[in-house]
Amino acid sequence: MRGLVRFGLIGALLVSLPVACSSGGSGGVSGEEFAARYCALFQPCCAEVGIVTDQTACKTLFGYSASNNAAAAEDCLKQYEEAAKSPDWCQTFSTLPRPASCEQAYPQGNGGGGGGNTGTKPPGAECNTSAECAVPKGGDANCSYDFDLSQDFCTQYHFAAEGEECFGTKAENYTETSNVMSGVYEVPICNTGDGLYCDYTTSKCAKQSGLGGDCSSSLGCNADDLYCSTTCKTKVPPGQSCADSSSACDDAGYCDSFGTDTCIARRPNGEACDSNEQCESLYCDYDVCDTNPGLGGL
Repeated sequence: MRGLVRFGLIGALLVSLPVACSSGGSGGVSGEEFAARYCALFQPCCAEVGIVTDQTACKTLFGYSASNNAAAAEDCLKQYEEAAKSPDWCQTFSTLPRPASCEQAYPQGNGGGGGGNTGTKPPGAECNTSAECAVPKGGDANCSYDFDLSQDFCTQYHFAAEGEECFGTKAENYTETSNVMSGVYEVPICNTGDGLYCDYTTSKCAKQSGLGGDCSSSLGCNADDLYCSTTCKTKVPPGQSCADSSSACDDAGYCDSFGTDTCIARRPNGEACDSNEQCESLYCDYDVCDTNPGLGGL
């Protein structure tokens, strides 16, 4: 079974793009370093959509294929680190042309690259990037990883109408899916652009709600400053309770879910940390909050 959460490029491209696992070599970058630095570029994107992650899966998944040229892989990575400084990085990555250095390092399509979905491959076809997959009318497509088959396949997402069956939701910067069986590559989902989300309690598309309206997940609320706890509620600042939902805290804090169930203020660089969510930068490096390499490069 595939139960995947995809966000921004991590949804449309990253999850389906394995990265280097080579030893690197003189003047280049090792596979482990490439994965760590490349995944770090998307920490702000994860935070933007309310997902807190240590990116273990991202770093692991990016270790499946080798670079042909470690020095070119380093140049490829540096170009993306520079691009990630742009304030609209999370929204525009998938439209960026693929750098020549990435083509040299990963001639089969691995290692990043955007360009949008302009491909012709049908659902179920093996793929390396989402750009290879044909987009259906009134829908979306990406190259997604089928964990049961250990292979990437083109998956088409058809936008369903209110009341129709669904297996996920497309938000502005990511797509989430749930209970999609292995071998299924045409999936009905709801589109928040249509004011809909997939209500997993009924497996049908439902209208998003404003403050005070009913909801069954965070995507059931139609504003970034709202969270779902049966109904849509306004996120609260540090010092307030988050007992009803770990998503209750605003951007200034995180929920101490395993302790006080209180929103705790995020820590500035230089302070001790146990996880990325504790830091203002959303980057905990060797137990200390540090500048996120996704924003400033390494």
